[in-house]
Amino acid sequence: MPKILALGEILLRLSTDVGELLNSSRQLNANYGGSEANVASILSNFGHSVVFASKLPDSPLGMAALRVLHANQVDTSAVLFGGERIGIYFLEQGNSLRFSRVIYDRKASSICEMNMSEWDLDKLFADVSLFHISGITFALSEAWHLNGQKLVQAAYERGIPVSFDINFRQAMWSLETARKSICPILPMITYCCANYLDAHNFFGIDSAQARPEQMEACYRRIADKYPNIRALYATNRHVFSTSNNELQGILWKDGHFVQSKNYRLFPIVDRIGGGDAFVAGILHGILTERPAEVILPFAMAASLLKHTISGDWISLSARDIQTWLDSPNSEVKR
Repeated sequence: MPKILALGEILLRLSTDVGELLNSSRQLNANYGGSEANVASILSNFGHSVVFASKLPDSPLGMAALRVLHANQVDTSAVLFGGERIGIYFLEQGNSLRFSRVIYDRKASSICEMNMSEWDLDKLFADVSLFHISGITFALSEAWHLNGQKLVQAAYERGIPVSFDINFRQAMWSLETARKSICPILPMITYCCANYLDAHNFFGIDSAQARPEQMEACYRRIADKYPNIRALYATNRHVFSTSNNELQGILWKDGHFVQSKNYRLFPIVDRIGGGDAFVAGILHGILTERPAEVILPFAMAASLLKHTISGDWISLSARDIQTWLDSPNSEVKR
C-alpha cells in the first residue's frame, strides 16, 4: 500500500463548553489535534498507510498525543522526542451570534525549537508516495519559514508528489512573510488546497476576479501558470451565525472543474478540523484514482460529518462516509 507522510505539529487543545467564556470557565475539555495530524488520522481511518512526523516533549502530555495517534493507527516512528513543551491552543466555543475564538500558546514548543538535521531526510522520505504539509507548519517560527521549503524541496527532488494546504493563519504570521515563504514552493507542489483569498494572496489573481463564484476561472489561470499542480480544491463557507453555516466544495482536477451543492449546517457541533476532513477526503479520492465527480461528494461528506463531531478529526472509515453519502437522512440505522 502507498505510504503517506504527513508532517507538522500536534497540539493539546483545551476548549470551553458551549455557552462558557475562557475568562470565566472553571474547566476545559482536552483533545489533541493540528492540521497535518488531523489529515493523517482521517486518512489512516480511511484505510491508508500513514506516517506522521513531528517532535514532542518526552512528558505525559507528549505521550498522550502519541497515544491518540496510535489509536488512529498512525505510524509514529518518525516522531522525535525532546524539548520542553507541547504546543497548546485554547478554543472558546462560540454559539449563535458569538463567534468562536482560538488562542495559540505554541512558542518554544518542541517542534518549534528543533533542528532540521535531527531528521535523516533519506530515511524520512523512504518509500513515501505522497508528502502532506500545510502553511501552518511553515508559520511556526522563523526557522520553519525555511524548514518547510527545505522539506517540500526534498520531496520534490525525490519525485514524491506534494500535497499542500495553504492554511494561512493571520494570528501566526503576516501575509507578507507568508508570501515570501510559500510562493517559492508553488512550482513544486502537486495538490493544493487554496480558496479564493489564497488565489489572490498567493497566486496573484486580481481581487475582483478572485471571488467564490469565479473559482473555475481562477483555478484555470493558476493551472496555466503552474502546470505542476494537478488538483486545486477548497470549501466556500457562508456564515449566518457560529452554529449556522452554509458550505460548498469545489475541485479542479486534471483540467476538469466540479462543485457541490450548498449544504446547510445547523446546528454545528464543532467546525474545527472541517477543512482537514475535506482535504483528507480529496486525497483519499486522488489516491484511489476516482474521478472528480466521485471525489468531491466524498470529501464534502467527510467535512459535513466532521461538523457534527467534537474534537479535531473524525474516527470514521471510508465505508462509514460512503454509507452516509448513499443515505444522508436522520433515520436510525438498525
